[in-house]
Amino acid sequence: MPTPTEILHDLLTTELHLIWAAHKAVGLSGFMSLYTNPDQVPFRAKMAGELFWFGPDDVEAAAQKVISLYNEGVLPNSPMMLNPVVHGKNEDGTYTPIGSGIIWCTSWCLGIDMLNDESTERIWEKGVLASPYHRGASDRAGLKMIGFCDSVQTLTEDGKSVTGCKELYDLANIQCDQYWHYYLLSGISYLSNNGMFLHPDVYGLLPKSAAKDAESIEKIVHSNAISAQNVLEAAFCWNSYERYHSLYKKFGTHPDDVETNLRFFNLVARDVQLFDATGPMRKDADAMFEFIVPGLIPRGSVTLLAATGGTGKSSLAHQLCILSSIDYELGEEAPHWLGQRLAIEKCKGICVYFSGEDGPPIINARAQIFDPEGRAKRLMFQRTDFGEGVSFSQHMRRLHKIPNVPIMVIDPARKYLTGDEDDAGVVSEFFEAIEEFAITKGAAVVVVHHLKKGANPTSAHEVLDMLRGSQVFIDRPRVVIGMFRDGPYTIAGLAKNNIPPNMGMVTEERVFARDPKRLGLLWLPGHEGIRNPNLTEDELQQIATLAQLEGRT
Repeated sequence: MPTPTEILHDLLTTELHLIWAAHKAVGLSGFMSLYTNPDQVPFRAKMAGELFWFGPDDVEAAAQKVISLYNEGVLPNSPMMLNPVVHGKNEDGTYTPIGSGIIWCTSWCLGIDMLNDESTERIWEKGVLASPYHRGASDRAGLKMIGFCDSVQTLTEDGKSVTGCKELYDLANIQCDQYWHYYLLSGISYLSNNGMFLHPDVYGLLPKSAAKDAESIEKIVHSNAISAQNVLEAAFCWNSYERYHSLYKKFGTHPDDVETNLRFFNLVARDVQLFDATGPMRKDADAMFEFIVPGLIPRGSVTLLAATGGTGKSSLAHQLCILSSIDYELGEEAPHWLGQRLAIEKCKGICVYFSGEDGPPIINARAQIFDPEGRAKRLMFQRTDFGEGVSFSQHMRRLHKIPNVPIMVIDPARKYLTGDEDDAGVVSEFFEAIEEFAITKGAAVVVVHHLKKGANPTSAHEVLDMLRGSQVFIDRPRVVIGMFRDGPYTIAGLAKNNIPPNMGMVTEERVFARDPKRLGLLWLPGHEGIRNPNLTEDELQQIATLAQLEGRT
């Protein structure tokens, strides 16, 4: 069992080697420094004004210097900070800054503030590595951010950071002006004017299986390299859109579009809700269609999951919610759902599961199968009782307060209708409430629905004509996933799809074997796993050519 000092030594040497590898990747060599501030503001240190210069071959000595002053975390001590800027050494023994192969930022949540998912999302979208700081019992006390750059970043005018660091701070939108430019080492607790903060583990920034050897570290740097210019442009747009996350997401990060986009925003009296109802799509509109499950379940709209009895649709819906509410490690492989990889980067926030038929015993039993380690920490269960006199539609308006809901499952629809499922007015009222939520929150709303009694479809498309209730169940969803049994197999496919074809929707029917022990569906390999595939592009081209020759076009 390694000692705390040995663990800290491992963290420090890994982190310093990683940063030197990033410098080396852009052609930088020279010296970095470890230091403590000359005074006690904003960080406390027993030994103020310490300074230690080291090169890429001196990492071991640098780690030992940090450990010697840290006193195993026992106060009073002197937690050293890193200056990640590479310096050249002059003949007179002084050092001159050259630049950096990384951009960095320390964003701490001060007071009662807590880290929100939108901050992390904006950083991750730029390819920057980030994971939370801890403070006391809170593990959401801010973000540590490191971006490995594809070119040398130069020193800013104030000499405290390089180009791109302040922009990371802006994008995170966590106000801590006196701290953001410092680079704080992982594994070290820093006592500040606002309490003691710790980024516990540098490996939290890296792929889960990251190795420590030099070759692996270089591969990590290479595979995560970013253009700092993209960060600069994103920060410019973020500030131009007055730090409204909804505007930033809708408009994107193209500086040339800012003036046009803001013009429309001004014309609707700078009312964000009114804009969301009327605003134009940005030019790269295809980027606006986001998926929880690519090719199957889009965000911002309603998907109907319809099936005959005994197909396991409730288990499938519950599994989707659980998979979507796990915080996966950086580099951890995304799980599959109906043969498609879950877009885990789009699953940040609270996932909501309305369970109208299954009570806690069944819910808990399924959860133990799908999530035996209890990793699904962001799943909110709802039943059918919302308080005296509170309707489903009224409760949905309450849920609008949740900042980010990637997915909501309603299982089944009929439990949340205010009347007969054959009544078009009743069903329309239900869809109005969930569509408003889907569009406003950018959520993927999945509604589980039954087929008519005795229905026996032989294709996914036939499911559409066998839905129970009003025609509204057919008209209102953007996507309908149909499922049915065929002997020992379960067949699933799109019965309806109002998504543009260039968005990569799954067009074939897929054949699954049922796994009763794990309540899962296993997609059969190769040709056995596909029914009714569409014609390939080559086949379509041959038909088109023949039709042209015969004068049929």
